[in-house]
Amino acid sequence: MLGIVVGLHLLIAIVMIVFILLQKTEGGAAGAGFNASASVESMMRPRARPNPVGRATAILGLCFFVTSLALALLSKPNAGQQATSIMAEPAPSGGPQVPQVNEPATPSVPAAPTAPTATPSATPSVPEVPKN
Repeated sequence: MLGIVVGLHLLIAIVMIVFILLQKTEGGAAGAGFNASASVESMMRPRARPNPVGRATAILGLCFFVTSLALALLSKPNAGQQATSIMAEPAPSGGPQVPQVNEPATPSVPAAPTAPTATPSATPSVPEVPKN
């Protein structure tokens, strides 16, 4: 169900973009307040009659709004499910435990015996340097 609504939502979005790009501009309506052409005459001019492209854009906008709400409601967890957070700690499992930061790590395999190292019997002497 969620996949169907997502597909419909994307289709509506693409068609709505196409219809918005096909609409005819009103020639300076956006910047009419910032130049000398804004007068009482231009403000009293009747608006253009709504055309089919404008109506289709409005209908597609409404459909886009409805599918957005449907997606929000479908993605909400059900009553039987618990909401999970990405910040929640995972439940402990029966597997090996990871040592904490303050705990010293104990090796699971005993260390192999090492061969004794030979220690020098006498330390070599360093000749003294005469001071001047």
